[in-house]
Parts: sequence; C-alpha cells; structure tokens
Amino acid sequence: MNSEDSILIKPSDPRAPAIQKMISDLDDYQASLYPPESNHLEPLDKLVSSIYYFIAAWKDNNVLGIASFKRFSETYVEIKRLYVPHQNRGMGQAIKLMNALEEKAVQEGFPVAQLETGIHQKEALSLYQKLGYEKTEPFGSYQKDPLSVFMRKKLF
Repeated sequence: MNSEDSILIKPSDPRAPAIQKMISDLDDYQASLYPPESNHLEPLDKLVSSIYYFIAAWKDNNVLGIASFKRFSETYVEIKRLYVPHQNRGMGQAIKLMNALEEKAVQEGFPVAQLETGIHQKEALSLYQKLGYEKTEPFGSYQKDPLSVFMRKKLF
C-alpha cells in the first residue's frame, strides 16, 4: 500500500478547525497577490449553505487540501476555494480534488464548470488548462478585471 492509498477525498465541513485554518491561509495568500476588489473569496458562512459542495483531501486525520463548487440554477457550477498548501503539493491532490468536484457536478446534472482565478497563480492556470479548462469571458456577476482569468469546461 503506497502513501496515496490512504488519502481520502470526501465531503467535509468548512467549519472544522483544520479546514478553517486552511481557508484563512488561502485568504492570506490571495490578499498577498491581489487587491481586495480583485479577490472573490467566499466567506465561511456561505460555504456551509446548501448551494455549495465542499470537499477536502484527508490523510491520517490531517487535511491536505480543500475545494468546493457553487451551484448556479442547474446551468453550471463555479469552482471555488481550491487550495493545496505548498507543503502538500506534488502528490496530485489538486487534480484529485478537481476530479471529485467534476464527478459530483456531473452526477447532479451540471453540464459546465466555470471558475475565476488570478493572473499571478501560474500553477493554478497550468492545472486548469491541463484539466481541459479554456479561457472565457466573465460570467455571473463578475466584471472584467485585468487581474482575473475566467475559465470554463464542458463536463458532458
């Protein structure tokens, strides 16, 4: 049994202390890269609502990464809060989290996944392109922002 066999990706409560810490770390990281008007962070109280699906990667009761999506009236989901801290990278957690989100979206009948990320997050942009996401125009309530990159993927 290799170390990846013991990693479990499952629905998780964003209010769990370890996950709250990871969300806080992500907020700090985003704030170091972008001004407030270019940060589109979902607060904890929203992440626990029924329009969100929130998951985490766990190993030995430690959280390795987080991800979620927000449901939009059966037309698409928006990927939110994908984060794997530097010390947990290189094990494929981001891909596993994204695959789990996409599988759940398909199960629920959502044909498209969309996301917004920033121009300074080269690793994220590379990951999304590798997973088949393509650049698109702003969607939902987003406005054009020179610091944002909008992407989408047809799921089926």
